[in-house]
Amino acid sequence: MPSTVLRAWTSPRFASLGGAIALGVFLGFAGPFGSFQSLAPPERYAFWFALVAAGYGLALATLQILRPAAAFARLPTVAAVIVLGAVSTVPMMFVTAWALEVVFARSTPPGRLASLYLSVASVQLVIAALALWPSLAPRRPAPPAEDGAADRFFARVPERLGRDLLALEAQDHYLMVHTRRGSTLISMQLSEAMQILPPQLGLQAHRRWWVARREVRGLRREGDRTLIELTGGLTVPVGRTYLAAVRAGLGPGSA
Repeated sequence: MPSTVLRAWTSPRFASLGGAIALGVFLGFAGPFGSFQSLAPPERYAFWFALVAAGYGLALATLQILRPAAAFARLPTVAAVIVLGAVSTVPMMFVTAWALEVVFARSTPPGRLASLYLSVASVQLVIAALALWPSLAPRRPAPPAEDGAADRFFARVPERLGRDLLALEAQDHYLMVHTRRGSTLISMQLSEAMQILPPQLGLQAHRRWWVARREVRGLRREGDRTLIELTGGLTVPVGRTYLAAVRAGLGPGSA
């Protein structure tokens, strides 16, 4: 149990959440936008924690929209953070303008939106880095036997995406490779990939999907469908003919 708790507390996801909390504490202490003078400490910290939470949620939602795009997956780490921060700042700017009007009765005229965008972006870039961190943080390497057996597969995958597979998605005669660092299309069929990759590394969940066992966070029902939740928020449908095998392959806790 202690080792399990330690792994949870040192996981990239917890580090990301801890960073967001630290950012809320810093902003509550600094009191930007005149909040230091206008609000008592409890209200000031609550105000900035709420805005950081909203910014973090918008960054995650924007990441889900951008992640499937091949152009975004090809971006270097710093560029991905900048793009995610810049795009998620747009809705966050309006959330901030609304919050300033509600809390401080301070409206933001259209002419000041550019200035507000830059102010919000300075914080949202930090939040974007925190939102991307679980996908970029180094993972415990796979056992050497798996690494050696999978070399032929990873020779077809750009090095910038690493070797931490989340899932494989068949797309016509191509294969979308999803890793913790992004996604890319390669010229390969799913059946070929499954012949190359070690069987213990993952399992087929759908006629178009294969998932890595160690990245599975659980199963959930959505209407009459069963979905696999993976690291980083990616969800994969489970085909009815594969459901029994998936549950058996993931163990008792997956039911």
